[in-house]
Amino acid sequence: MRATLIYGAGDVRVEDVPDPVLREPTDAVVRVLRSCICGSDLWPYGSRPATEEGDRIGHEFLGVVEDLGSEVSGLKVGDVVLAPFVWSDNTCDFCREGLQTSCRHGGLWGADGVDGGQGEAVRVPQAQGTLVKLPVDEDSPTCSFATSRSPAAWRRLGPTSRNCCPRCSTA
Repeated sequence: MRATLIYGAGDVRVEDVPDPVLREPTDAVVRVLRSCICGSDLWPYGSRPATEEGDRIGHEFLGVVEDLGSEVSGLKVGDVVLAPFVWSDNTCDFCREGLQTSCRHGGLWGADGVDGGQGEAVRVPQAQGTLVKLPVDEDSPTCSFATSRSPAAWRRLGPTSRNCCPRCSTA
């Protein structure tokens, strides 16, 4: 599959990388439909020292669940999901306070063997706590709002909120 890798400031390449696979029973594999470039992606793009090996980049993506680990519940293959800025279990004391970036069992996309979100597919650790299921199917005219705030907003608004922007509908 193809994915973006960053090699240094201003040096981002699209390259062939291994397809993601389940490593833990709490993982999912998501086929990416849309991914965004976040402001936090711009910091390394502007200042990262050059390296011989590139690192996967990107986070905040919208996709379709392709495979699920045996311990993941609440999701099924074919679900359309959002992935937020970080991956998290969404059950620890920090997550319960809305601080998923400090999750005791979470981490960053594109670090420590975890895929970045700017690729054709992504292995999602702690999938049950990380992914936000949307009440649409892959072919629905969905709102493409996969940004750092949309998963948090969706959790707060919940599935009873049907309009995410004036011209878009999530149901």
